[in-house]
Amino acid sequence: MPVETELKLLIDPQHIARLRRHPLFKRGRRLAPQKLYSVYYDTPDLALWRHGVALRLRRAGRRWVQTVKGGGSVVAGLHQRPETEAAIDDAVPDFAAIEDPMLARYFSTRKLRARLKPAVVTRFTRASYLLQPQPGVVIEASLDRGTLEGGGRSEPICELELEMKSGPAWHAHQVALQLLATAPLLAADRSKAERGFDLHRNAAPKPRKARASPLTPDMTCRDAFEALVEAGLAHFLANQHGLLNDDDPEYLHQMRVALRRLRSVLATFAPLFTEDVLAARVTEIRRLSAVLGRARDWDVFVTETLPPLTQRYAKHAGIAAFCHRAAWLRMYADRAARRAVGSRRGQHFILASGAWLLAGDWFARLDAAQRAALLRPVTVFAREVLDGAHARVLKRGRHFGRLTPPKLHRLRIAAKKLRYAADFFAPLYDRRRVSRFRDTLAQLQDALGSFNDAVTTARLVEEARRGLTSASAREARGILLGWSGGVQHSGGRHLKLLWDKWRAMSPFWKDA
Repeated sequence: MPVETELKLLIDPQHIARLRRHPLFKRGRRLAPQKLYSVYYDTPDLALWRHGVALRLRRAGRRWVQTVKGGGSVVAGLHQRPETEAAIDDAVPDFAAIEDPMLARYFSTRKLRARLKPAVVTRFTRASYLLQPQPGVVIEASLDRGTLEGGGRSEPICELELEMKSGPAWHAHQVALQLLATAPLLAADRSKAERGFDLHRNAAPKPRKARASPLTPDMTCRDAFEALVEAGLAHFLANQHGLLNDDDPEYLHQMRVALRRLRSVLATFAPLFTEDVLAARVTEIRRLSAVLGRARDWDVFVTETLPPLTQRYAKHAGIAAFCHRAAWLRMYADRAARRAVGSRRGQHFILASGAWLLAGDWFARLDAAQRAALLRPVTVFAREVLDGAHARVLKRGRHFGRLTPPKLHRLRIAAKKLRYAADFFAPLYDRRRVSRFRDTLAQLQDALGSFNDAVTTARLVEEARRGLTSASAREARGILLGWSGGVQHSGGRHLKLLWDKWRAMSPFWKDA
């Protein structure tokens, strides 16, 4: 079955002329512009959409083409989906023209066929160029401008598609990186159809959590590494649009979690690599994590820490001044996070990571022993990783009752790494044993996180008080620091109970 492979990028209309002046476009062969009109069919309850299938009828001039797409994946904006196309006579679906048996089965019942109606419409002008960045590689670059419509609503289209015609898929990312140096671009994880069906359902995108681990017992370490990096990039990109265009702080939180998971994947598999192989990825993840982490700290402080205190001290001028100052610092940190993600450097991280992962040339740079280690069954490696992570948590928690806040912070980090490792390798073990272990570990980690939030509060209070010199502000500082100290003191007893409960748990990977 043919597979469509294309990288989707959003571009502001004001930058299109600059993009067209890029040497790749100037050397490319310009194709005749097209006015494209497409209709996506589905049932009233969107049965096709819920199964990941799209039925599209597209008119280009007087010609109609029917396309059926199904399944597929997205890696750092690169969409790969099985598809079948056929020329048809008019704007009516022709089910006999669907030659692929796997896709044809979705339309096998008369009842479903009778319920199919137009659901989404796109109208846009396409300017296409055939680019040849190097011998043997051909990419069709299409600049699309127009509108998409669904459910009586519409929104503009302005995007660049880089579709692979020949050559390895990672070249699409490499070309995007070259174009990024000329014009701002945003990697996109949603197709026109996905955006259109969101309009049809009047469903705004929501923050996306990490999906379940993609690992299977038959994978090698290399397979597992690639699958987990791909999943981390997908989690990060799935929340990018929301971070840049929505005020919901959960988008920021999920992007920060995605970076933590990516960093944990690299740390988990680092013993199988030479340091230079992962260095560039680690450096950029740390940089982005620092910016997003600061914004997240202020989000938690403003939306979770301060509200109970402002209710109790509703008329306290110093508390009000702290709230105003904290809101300003939060806004500044949030803007910095958006700039970091939407900047050329932020998009370079996504696109370069996609190219690096798909090209796989890092594997050839390893010596024979390292390549052999990466080709081992992941089940063997998983046990080694989990044993090591578990031992580090036990070491960090030794003499628990006497741990200082910095040592509790190190314990929290160790527990988090163990939890991520447990998440990654969970599909390799008994689901019930994994669930019990992870649930208990999550309780301990959440409690350690709350304790850490109280410690972070003290730091943010000192930062927010700069410039606040009134007597009421000084009093408010004392109230906030006193609250932070009280939370730390009361949380300590609860932490000990959770620590003892978790320590008594039998690791799920033992005797598996």
